[in-house]
Amino acid sequence: RTSAFAMFAARQHAMLPQLARAGGATSRLRRARRVSPPPGFRSASAAAQPSDAVEVADDNQRRDLAVVLVSPQIPGNTGTIARTCAATRVPLHLVGPLGFTLEDSQLKRAGLDYWNSVCVKVHDDWPAFHSYWRDELGSPGRLVAFSKFGARPHAEEGAYRKGDWLLFGAETTGLPDEAHDVCAKSGGVRRIPIDEQHVRSLNLAVSVGVGAYEALRQIDRSPTEGNPPRPDAPGSHE
Repeated sequence: RTSAFAMFAARQHAMLPQLARAGGATSRLRRARRVSPPPGFRSASAAAQPSDAVEVADDNQRRDLAVVLVSPQIPGNTGTIARTCAATRVPLHLVGPLGFTLEDSQLKRAGLDYWNSVCVKVHDDWPAFHSYWRDELGSPGRLVAFSKFGARPHAEEGAYRKGDWLLFGAETTGLPDEAHDVCAKSGGVRRIPIDEQHVRSLNLAVSVGVGAYEALRQIDRSPTEGNPPRPDAPGSHE
């Protein structure tokens, strides 16, 4: 008897020609969208971000959550995080100084072709970002930091609210003291548990994935609303 998995795989294989045609159309659409990004999503620093270095997401971007990387150093991590942000429709902010340029091949390789699906805004440094958040936007939502020195666990119920900004520090040094202090007075500092006997810290891209998806779980409440179950897939249960 043919297994459920074999039937599912056969249906997926039959769809490949359609997916290939759709992929070609999507690629052409992406190339067209890269030409003229809206002025509102331009970099906070023209020197730090060439106008054609970042593709801009459409109106489908979430407005109730944001991810902020403060001085990331490894391009592959940031590219992977951009892919996560594209998958979750969460805007991404990069706070300098960066350890790479936005033209870095490793950055683009890790993000693959998903850069056009994430809104990226670059800020010169921490004071520039904090001024943007506080003065230009009027302190929208809370700043929630993630650190191995955090006082509260990351998965604590009620840890996240709509409008939160999730902050993650550099791979080597973590968040600067001033960012840590501001977050402690705003949304708090969260800790993702690890066994420090064997590991000093989590990979930055892993930390962002853990933090962002937990925040979305708490904000959205209903996990199946935006991701309904597929009754034709293996492992489906009533």
